[in-house]
Amino acid sequence: MTWKASKLKPQCPVKKEMRFSPSRKNYRRRPKTERPRLWRWAALFTLGCLGLAGLGLGLALLYYQVLTCGAFCIKDTKNIEITGLKRLQPELILQLAKLGPDTNLLALKPHPVEHALETHPWIARATLTRKWPQSLHLHVQEREPMALVQAGELYYVDHRGRLFKPLSPGDPHDFPIITGLPREFFSSTEGGLPETMERISILMELLKKNPAPLNLESVSEIHVDLERGITLFANGLGAGVDLGRDRYQEKLQRLAQAWPVLTQKGYLPKAARINLDYPQKLLLTLKGTEESE
Repeated sequence: MTWKASKLKPQCPVKKEMRFSPSRKNYRRRPKTERPRLWRWAALFTLGCLGLAGLGLGLALLYYQVLTCGAFCIKDTKNIEITGLKRLQPELILQLAKLGPDTNLLALKPHPVEHALETHPWIARATLTRKWPQSLHLHVQEREPMALVQAGELYYVDHRGRLFKPLSPGDPHDFPIITGLPREFFSSTEGGLPETMERISILMELLKKNPAPLNLESVSEIHVDLERGITLFANGLGAGVDLGRDRYQEKLQRLAQAWPVLTQKGYLPKAARINLDYPQKLLLTLKGTEESE
C-alpha cells in the first residue's frame, strides 16, 4: 500500500488577540508571600518611637537627679574661696555671682558668673574654677585707678586711659586730679590719647620715687595742655610747676637741687610759677613781678 503525499500545508496556530473592555484592569495577582506586611512595619516603628521616648525621658530624669544631688552641692560659703579683693567685700561678690549654699557644681556655668561679675565697674576680670566635689575658687582682679579726671564730674581713669566709674560718696579719693582734657578726649581710640596718658603715667611713676615736697602724695592736680605739656600743683605750694612734654626726671632733679636756694631766699611763698621747661635753667615767676634764678 502506497501513501500519497498530502497537498495540505500545515497551519501555524494563530494566537487569539485578547480584548479587554476599558473598564477592566489587567493586574497580575501576587502570591501571598510577596505581599508587604505593613502592619508589622507600623508596629515596629511605633515600638521604636516609644522606646526612644522612654529612653529620653529616663535620661532627663537621671540628669535632673544628678543636678539636684547633694554630693556636688556647696554646703557652706566657707567652701567658696575668693581672692584678689582690695576694695570690694566678699558678700558683694557672692551676691553678684549668685553663689551660696546649695549651689550645684554640675549645674554651675562659669562663663555667665564671670560675665555678671565683670559688669561691676570696679572689676576688670573674674575667673571661676570648680574644685570637685563641693568647692569653688573665685579670683577677682579689681581695676587700679591711676588718677581722677575732671570731665564735668570726677571720673576714675585707669592706666589705659579709660574712664570706668564716676566718683561716688564713700569711694577713695586720694588720687591726683587730671584737668584740661574733655571727656570726649578719653573716649577717642585715635589721636593723642595713648601718648598723653603714657607721659602722665611715666611722670606719676617718677613722682612716687621723688622726695618731698614734690612727690605723688603731695601732688593734687595734673593740668594737661596738649601744646605746652604738663603743669603740677602740689599741696602746700602755691605755684604751678611747668614740666613741659618730656625729660621729666631731669627736670625734677633740677627742682630738687634748686629747692634749698628757693627756700632760703624766701621765694617760694611769693612764687606764682616755676618753669622747668628750659634746658639747664629754672624760670621763677613771682606774684606781680618776674625774676629768673
